[in-house]
Amino acid sequence: MLERNAFRADQFALSGNPNAWYQDAAKEILEQTDGAFDAFCDFVGSGGTFAGLSKAFKECNPGIKCYIIEPVVAAVIGGGEITNRGDHRIQGGGYADSNLQHLENVTIDGCLTVTEEDAYETSRLLARVEGIFVGPSSGANVHGAIQLLEGPMSGKTVLVVLSDSGLKYLSTNLWE
Repeated sequence: MLERNAFRADQFALSGNPNAWYQDAAKEILEQTDGAFDAFCDFVGSGGTFAGLSKAFKECNPGIKCYIIEPVVAAVIGGGEITNRGDHRIQGGGYADSNLQHLENVTIDGCLTVTEEDAYETSRLLARVEGIFVGPSSGANVHGAIQLLEGPMSGKTVLVVLSDSGLKYLSTNLWE
């Protein structure tokens, strides 16, 4: 790209991705929450958000559990059966053929799966009930948190990041 005076911000390859989450976003989250949460879960695309935040959270409190969320049809990280190699409706993650170098040497306390339907319905619920307009990967994050709160994190506090807006999904069946 140098021949065109351009730079490609490749979130899958550049170390700046997890580093930004580690150095900046994690600091803000920890300050705003006083570190008072028990678990963190994230729908993994490049793995940068999960890698950066989980590293910082574990340094702050090693007892914080960090869970990866994947589509049930492409749960490559969790070792599930891959029935769909990336052709699913939860955009932004679950790419079975992705380079997930950001997750190397990162502590993963568990893996959760969500269906497309659950991610979409949770996105719609967030818009309808909470006025939070997000896309399906954020719906997947909240659905994963609900799974944790109904299971091993019952009575605890689970943190999620809502990384996408619902705007780019207006022409999809998410909002029909």
